[in-house]
Amino acid sequence: MSNRLNFNIVGSGPTGILLSIALSKLDLNIYLTDFLTREQLIYQDKTYAITHSTRKILDKFRIWNKLKPYLYGFDKLSISDSVTSSFTTLNVSDLDKDISAENNIGWVVKHSDLMNVFFLELDNHSNIFFNTPQNISTEKFIFDYKFISTGANPINKKSFKFLYFRKSYNQSCLTFKVLLRGNLERCAYEIFREEGPLALLPLNKNLYQIIWTSSTSKSIDRLNTDKSFLMDNLSTILPDYFKLDEMIGEVNVFPVSLSLNLSIFNSKRFVFVGDSFHSFHPVGGQGLNTCWRDVNNIFDMLNEKSFISTDKLKFFKFKYYLNRFIDILFTLVITDSLITFFANRNYLLIPLRKISFILLNKKSFIRQIVLNQMTKSIIYKTIK
Repeated sequence: MSNRLNFNIVGSGPTGILLSIALSKLDLNIYLTDFLTREQLIYQDKTYAITHSTRKILDKFRIWNKLKPYLYGFDKLSISDSVTSSFTTLNVSDLDKDISAENNIGWVVKHSDLMNVFFLELDNHSNIFFNTPQNISTEKFIFDYKFISTGANPINKKSFKFLYFRKSYNQSCLTFKVLLRGNLERCAYEIFREEGPLALLPLNKNLYQIIWTSSTSKSIDRLNTDKSFLMDNLSTILPDYFKLDEMIGEVNVFPVSLSLNLSIFNSKRFVFVGDSFHSFHPVGGQGLNTCWRDVNNIFDMLNEKSFISTDKLKFFKFKYYLNRFIDILFTLVITDSLITFFANRNYLLIPLRKISFILLNKKSFIRQIVLNQMTKSIIYKTIK
């Protein structure tokens, strides 16, 4: 144990804990830290969309089959533009042949189910140590490398020199669950609206996670209203064929922004990972999937024997940021362009928006390009 390198992963959300599981497969000691307890980390009311690139990553780390019982797959994706009254539906038949056999465009999982599976997997590894930061500092550990995975607003940023870019959309997302009727079974929905996109992710036949983007002021006003008024408000903007029955659980709100953080000007041995490294608008459900592609890249780099040494690790951060740059930049540009293009009532853009849906409905190869890029990402073939 004393001959192993000691790595510290700060932040035990879905990204930090998957990184600890991945790196535990190498000859390392992994110290996973968080201010929250295990129970607090597990029981949060969140939902995630999972893509085919993520499926491949989780399968690589032998977690996919353990998570499968908790996943709800969807085989249709309905995309509509409320301003132009345009719509299209993407299907499994639009997927590339190498992934169409899965019979799902993507999957949806509850945060609590995901984290329960992750923590059970973590318990199976004797070289992962879950601690509070206070315990780590008391024992005075010296770490060979540190990975910061504390979310979109990491508390550690002020103590580090880094390149930081941020764009605020002045938007926030309301999230809550509803029971509804009139939906297509196993179908996810993305509805572009003037004030921001509205996503509906299926959790079972009639239970959906609502991700409702609008201006921050409107989101806060809706958060502070009673549930019946919020349901009435939602019913006025959903398509007529939806019938809302009941709201399940609590309403949560989180801010929306685009950010990129690079610690390239600091000689200290640490890197940002996941939302601490980059954050995007939630349109398209790319956030967590991109975070886990960070994990995959870190594992692949450290799995090269040349990097598992104190001397070689000083070059790690530069190669890591360089490797991840194209995928992150591509995701950043696509998500930001979707909001710029569709979340408004710019009359100059309306003809182009109509044309885009006409092409989606008439040209199958365009549907295939759009859908496969969303669910596979540009690095799919490099995941081994």
